[in-house]
Amino acid sequence: MVADTQTAGTDRGHAIALSISLLAWVGSTASSALKTLQMARMLSTLSNMSDYQLAEIGISRSDIPEYAAKLMAD
Repeated sequence: MVADTQTAGTDRGHAIALSISLLAWVGSTASSALKTLQMARMLSTLSNMSDYQLAEIGISRSDIPEYAAKLMAD
């Protein structure tokens, strides 16, 4: 039985490239999911604060989404 090493190498290289691509996609999806979770937790925490506490940090209740987005961007 004769093996064609060029074909086997090409197939293996393609499989490796595909695996790397899949891992990159999973990584970016996980990163996006983590950011979404962090934003939800930030909004929840700020929303659970009293109006007095929000005033102490310089925002009103209507400013919460914008303030949370600013904190996440930094």
